[in-house]
Amino acid sequence: MRAPGSRPQTSGNETLSSIYETALDPNSENNSHSFALSMIGYNKRVLEVGCSTGFMTKTLVERGCDVVGIELDRDAAAKAETWAERVVVGNLDERGVWDDVKDESFDVVAMGDVLEHLRDPLASLRHAVRKLKPSGFVVTSLPNIAHGDVRIALMNGRFRYGETGLLDRTHLHFFTLETIRRMMSEAGLLVVDTKRVVIPLFQSELGVTRDEVSHKTLDELHLDPEVESYQYVIKAVRDNGDAEVARLSRSVDELSDRVHNQRMRIALLRKGLLDNGILHGVIAAREHDVEELYRYIEAQDGHVAGLEHNIEVLTTSLADAEERYRVALAQRAPLGRGIYNRIRRMMAKSG
Repeated sequence: MRAPGSRPQTSGNETLSSIYETALDPNSENNSHSFALSMIGYNKRVLEVGCSTGFMTKTLVERGCDVVGIELDRDAAAKAETWAERVVVGNLDERGVWDDVKDESFDVVAMGDVLEHLRDPLASLRHAVRKLKPSGFVVTSLPNIAHGDVRIALMNGRFRYGETGLLDRTHLHFFTLETIRRMMSEAGLLVVDTKRVVIPLFQSELGVTRDEVSHKTLDELHLDPEVESYQYVIKAVRDNGDAEVARLSRSVDELSDRVHNQRMRIALLRKGLLDNGILHGVIAAREHDVEELYRYIEAQDGHVAGLEHNIEVLTTSLADAEERYRVALAQRAPLGRGIYNRIRRMMAKSG
């Protein structure tokens, strides 16, 4: 799955991997790849699931990461091996492909534009979790079937599969934010960061137009802050049973949602001013009301900045909690071995 304009149209002899190959700009805004790269960071050991031809692998390696790939298409895998340590060729819906990386563990498992194409995405996600180090995390991107353009198309009796985008004909599963988070939880993960690729209504590849929906329905659609969320990029850590980590992850996720909701509200306010011609001074008689709206928008901007600061603080606290858990595990391991060895010696003496 790719956002509009980010990948070429396909011809009959193109593979799924070649379709998904795309130019990658790490500094691009509102882009799933740049969001994922930011979440992954630098100098990590990464299992890149669905690495395609290695267009993202290359950037990860340039950032000091060691990458092992998994790819269905053999020709694409051969290209990705230019940068990856190695690429396992196989079908993610078959257990054998995961066995080929059985004895390895990773800081990050990246699954961009993958899960929606699988027969059993939850099973693959659970396999991915088993490949993580105790402090590791999963980064995945998934399309939002509840985008407003899909809803408008459905209201007009259309659900047309295409070569790209939200209704990509190779999608076997469809997700909303709620079902994504539920799947993460069922896989033993805690969501700690959610980024959104935002595509405004009537600008997706589905081709719906403004005249297909009434003003009343459009207003109702805009009540949902996720109506223009086209794609979600999710970072999730292992749920290790630590209550503090779980609490902090929920707090981070809730604040992230509040930031997004506030941004959407601000965007709607600004759009309303533009649609009414106010920003261009068309309605001078309402100048006082306009100034009040500007002050309100500025206050909301300040509120968003405050929420983002709170997220940074909570994210740092979450990282600290995970590190304490990792250290505790490391300290328990020698203790466990010592007890085991002591029992063995006692059994040997008694024998």
